[in-house]
Amino acid sequence: MADILIENARFVLTMDSQRRLLENASIAIEGNRIVDIGDPSDVKKKHKADVVIDGKNFFVTPGLINGHIHLESAYDKSMMDDVPVVPWCERYFSWTYMKLTEENYYYAALKNLLEAVKTGTTTVCDCGTIQTMEEAPAKAVTEIGMRAVLGRDLMDIHEATKSDYASYDAFTELCDRLRESTDVCLKRSEEFIKKYEGAANGRIKAWLDLQQVCNVTPELCRGVRELADKYKIGILTHAGVSHDMVEMTRKRFGKRDIEYLYEHGVLGPDFMAAHMAWVNGRELLMLKETNSNVVHVPGSSMHGVYSAVSMRGKIPQMVNMGINVCIGNDESSTGTAHDLVRDIWTVAVGHAEAWHPYIFPDPDLFMLKTADPNPKVLEMATLNGAKALLWDKDIGSLEVGKKADIVMWNLRKVYWVPVTKYTVINNFVYNGTGHSADTVIIDGKIVMEKGVVKTVDEDKVIDYVQKCGEEIVPTAPWLKKPEVWELKWVRE
Repeated sequence: MADILIENARFVLTMDSQRRLLENASIAIEGNRIVDIGDPSDVKKKHKADVVIDGKNFFVTPGLINGHIHLESAYDKSMMDDVPVVPWCERYFSWTYMKLTEENYYYAALKNLLEAVKTGTTTVCDCGTIQTMEEAPAKAVTEIGMRAVLGRDLMDIHEATKSDYASYDAFTELCDRLRESTDVCLKRSEEFIKKYEGAANGRIKAWLDLQQVCNVTPELCRGVRELADKYKIGILTHAGVSHDMVEMTRKRFGKRDIEYLYEHGVLGPDFMAAHMAWVNGRELLMLKETNSNVVHVPGSSMHGVYSAVSMRGKIPQMVNMGINVCIGNDESSTGTAHDLVRDIWTVAVGHAEAWHPYIFPDPDLFMLKTADPNPKVLEMATLNGAKALLWDKDIGSLEVGKKADIVMWNLRKVYWVPVTKYTVINNFVYNGTGHSADTVIIDGKIVMEKGVVKTVDEDKVIDYVQKCGEEIVPTAPWLKKPEVWELKWVRE
């Protein structure tokens, strides 16, 4: 007896080892796992179900995996558009964080999770679960029914002077609750792991986030590695984001971001670095040697001019070297929606535009050929994300025995039409939108049906975030005193 039967789906993209695209297939779900997938008559003979979903007008895929999100970022949406990344961080830590309470952080997380699930994402990685306020996003993830890695935000260097910056006359002011000493960081992080690892019936993982490489001491790096090894969890960071931030690490520690983390034993198959636009060849070899992971964040890179999609970036080279690269979409305030389908498109078109292919189409630049059976970019949004989050035994593909994290995309939406077995995958990458997600199943539970999220009150969340935003936005000091930043590319 199955619990859910998706019957006669027009197309099923399995992302299994053969990357099969099935036509007219059914999927049976028992508990939180897939128990059968294949010919509708065979599946129906073996499985009766409490819930039967007609799949004849749907493209069924594994749930998308967002490898980099900031669940607290909501009230600062469209408020950071006029600054480069270093002063952006100053605003973020000294304004965005200062405005958070347990309650409005919870609603911000719910709002971002709603955006994600309504566009086909079933798993997110929160790279910066805020210290002392961890209950808020954990509660949001639990209630909406999604799967998440919560990476506790860590830093033990809290001051900066003008001399620490390569290009800007600026400094960062951190609010008091972020000023954890090394010992306090590690003590509270261990408490966080014990409380949240495996929470929400196994849907939450508790990881640790070395927030910015330039703001973490060798002692914190080594302590975090010890905790990761002890509890078999992962480590996150933002690294190689911009020239200026790499220069801050070099001026403090004498090494570039990845070199510094490598020296202190942070890298490994349980480590993932976001952005990674400014890395050199030696650092690529370190990533490859340690089987480390990278999350490409194309939308925020293009919005913030980080260079990950430009010819300075080395994302295509990483993939071709065999480094595991997944996809994320960052904060609301970096000008990105939490629609991973949009980021899939950006990767598929952006790198070819930047590099200009010598063959056409060039799969090494993420281009698709006509009727492409296995675009690299879809692997990045599913299998690679699962591997990076140490969840690949359970999610990332549709196979018997794996967790039932499934998205049904409505092929009757006008931008899909016409659709055939020859065009369905290319249509998804080049013409699709996350808003064609119709039904989303996570851990065997129907979280969204016919575009309506069943687990939380969407109108209540929207009303709260709108009201709170109207109160917070006018308090931004730069609205009254606009700033213009000159980019001064300084190298000592």
